[in-house]
Amino acid sequence: MKRFSQKIPAIILAVCWGIFAAPAGPSPLAAAESLLVRQDYDAARAAVAQHLQSAPDDSYALYLRVAIEQTELLDYESYSLHHERFLQAADSVRKVLEDRLRKLAGQDSTLCLFYIANIYGGISVIKAKTGSWFSALKSGLTSVNMLKEVAQRDSTIYAASLGIGVFHYYLSKSFKWLPFIDDDSEDKGIREIEKSTSAPSPYDFAAKNSLCWILIDRQQFSRADTIAGSVLREAPENSIFLRIRCLIALWSGNYNQAVALGEKLAQITIKRTPINWSNLVLAYYVLSCGDEALGKGKEACAAADYILDNRIPPEFKKIPPIKKNLKKIAAVKKKCLSL
Repeated sequence: MKRFSQKIPAIILAVCWGIFAAPAGPSPLAAAESLLVRQDYDAARAAVAQHLQSAPDDSYALYLRVAIEQTELLDYESYSLHHERFLQAADSVRKVLEDRLRKLAGQDSTLCLFYIANIYGGISVIKAKTGSWFSALKSGLTSVNMLKEVAQRDSTIYAASLGIGVFHYYLSKSFKWLPFIDDDSEDKGIREIEKSTSAPSPYDFAAKNSLCWILIDRQQFSRADTIAGSVLREAPENSIFLRIRCLIALWSGNYNQAVALGEKLAQITIKRTPINWSNLVLAYYVLSCGDEALGKGKEACAAADYILDNRIPPEFKKIPPIKKNLKKIAAVKKKCLSL
């Protein structure tokens, strides 16, 4: 079997810009941050909502609410279904924070600007994911300019480097013809992202996620796997990084490990509510491909049959990554049956 390949999405698509990417928030929101890393989005939302009842003017809590929605959307890859709802919510919070920004000064102003910048970045990601490229680029540029101002005001906000680095890296790959893109833009972007991995936990998770995808893009599988593994030692059931390790194992031809990781991803996914169908389909794609590559045709067909016969909700079958992987799983099954 040829090594599985998947085009790394261009300009900020593979990166969850804004996930966990904020300076340390007020302590009452620590539970929400922890729940976000654990991908318990409903509980994280509830924790933020409870905090806002007693502190409705907490700008960080408002931003965190947007970050939770964005993280879930990207985790489930359901942006084609729910992007309008997210964009409306994000725009509503952005307007509130921009109104507050005019009345703030000092560090409060810097932090508020940071939250607004990340919201613009999140809007850019979702618009790019849904094909609104020009609007995505416009929002992305707005975000980056704000983040640069944040970094100038306070160099200790390392998380600001994430959005700057991600934007520069993917922009330089996709729009080399733009006059402000130089030959060193990709490397500059990587250096910014590497800097942001020094942000306090859990904010370094987003930076490490971005860095992993960029390293994969550059065929540096071993280093990406090491980074993903280090995160999983802290959060063993974080499916975002488990997906990365699954794909690296498959892409690099380490099929026994791919099968083992695919099984773990499937087990984690099945016990969560609601089921992340994108994760489950990907897990069984890895399993069917891995078994087929190992010469285990019976096991490959069984894995393919399981997911192809599963009652995946029709709306999720239309999600591009899921649709694409289901098609590839069907091809694996057809190949196994022909042997």
